[in-house]
Amino acid sequence: MSLLLSEILESGVLAAGAPQVVAGERGVDTARVRWVHSSEVLEIAPLLSGGELLLTGGVALLALKPAAQVEYVWSLASRGVAALAVETAGSGRHLPAELVAAAEEAGLPLLELRQVVPFVEVAEEVNRRIVSAQVAALRVADQLSQALTERIASSGTALEPLLAVMAETLGVHVRVLDTRGGLLGQAGPDPDAALEPLGAELSVSGIGVAHLELVGGAGADVETLETVLARVRSIVALALARHSRPSLTRLAEDELVRLIGAGGGGERLMELSQAGGIDPERPLVMAVVRRPADGHVDTEQRTRRALPSTLVVAHGEWLEILMPLRGATHAERARALTALRTAVAGTGLTGALGPTATTVRQASFSLAEARTTWRLGRSAKGSDAVYDASDFLVERMAERSLSRGVVDALVEEALGELVRLDQRSGGELVRTLDVWISTGCNATESAQILFLERQSLHKRLRRIFQVIGGDPRGRGQLAALALALRLVRGGAQLRDDPRP
Repeated sequence: MSLLLSEILESGVLAAGAPQVVAGERGVDTARVRWVHSSEVLEIAPLLSGGELLLTGGVALLALKPAAQVEYVWSLASRGVAALAVETAGSGRHLPAELVAAAEEAGLPLLELRQVVPFVEVAEEVNRRIVSAQVAALRVADQLSQALTERIASSGTALEPLLAVMAETLGVHVRVLDTRGGLLGQAGPDPDAALEPLGAELSVSGIGVAHLELVGGAGADVETLETVLARVRSIVALALARHSRPSLTRLAEDELVRLIGAGGGGERLMELSQAGGIDPERPLVMAVVRRPADGHVDTEQRTRRALPSTLVVAHGEWLEILMPLRGATHAERARALTALRTAVAGTGLTGALGPTATTVRQASFSLAEARTTWRLGRSAKGSDAVYDASDFLVERMAERSLSRGVVDALVEEALGELVRLDQRSGGELVRTLDVWISTGCNATESAQILFLERQSLHKRLRRIFQVIGGDPRGRGQLAALALALRLVRGGAQLRDDPRP
């Protein structure tokens, strides 16, 4: 359990310290404090687990050099600390600008306590309130667990009556979905599609068979609902197992896709493939589709009709799809892409198809690249589309293998002056060069794509050639320019970010 940082500030428990929010103010209303801790230790971050309101007298911190203060702030932010409160009373100065700027950039709420406040009393008061809330949540969870057990003893394991007990006790909408997003049962008031459901996996013999979700109103106590979920999930799973046990093949299929999604492998992967009727040595391709908020679009059924041997498993807000191929050919992969696009067409959903995996052992890589492709595609294009990993090969390889410095240097050397000219003039010289190279330097086709007269296109190209040092044809520059253009267009998020 936790308290909002804004609640703690409004309660007046820190009032004696005249607290001022000097950085990270946007996070004050959302930061949740699960414990209050006070320490003067500068290497405290590894000892924290996140969600702490850290109180410090500031003597040791303010004695550090600015660079060390910045490192201290980032170390706390990387651990998920809820907020940092530094006492400056008696020091005669406010918090250094470098420290404040680092907290603002890290999104860490930073409080300056300009008067002395007893840290022990603050910790006791806030932590007492947190523990009381935990006890109250556990009491609700225990009462509901007992009610569900009594209902099973008196009326059996039918799912709907159990969900009705939960809905009535908690005042929320309760539903159970199978691993492919199908509705198994529901109870309670109609859910608000705009609210994010709280969910917990229901497992039978160590294999997830369904998903229990709670959708509360705007004033619902989220953390109490989370505590309840953790307590009652095993009871609902037991009832579900007795009421509607999935087939072993179905369980193996679902567990196979989940194991691929988790990056798993080894003998377990091979066993699940065979149990699910999938030849582990057969080529396949993985895909993802972003699920609708209400889960009503029958993407799974559409995909199965288009490609009957496809496995589709709902995982959070995603559908993860395994598509076996008859061979590791471009034609087979194109057939899978067409089938997926047919399944998604007209739904308003987006998805992505990964590269071909020659065996199930490479399926995790194909799925990971499908996720990356979706993200790159969404940043470059519109909605209602399935993006092809082949179209983003350069961006994917750059993001995984090249450092930020290498990419920046490549783009600067090949296109730096042209990019800056576009930024100053608001022109489309970079896009024009991209289209021209993508069409095989075909002026007629490029003019049609850009909606230009051929004369206007040639005028642009002359301007481009002046900036990049001449016509790149015949000089071995087309490949380098094409690579740089893809990096600029894709906006790949690269590694080696200097911040923790």
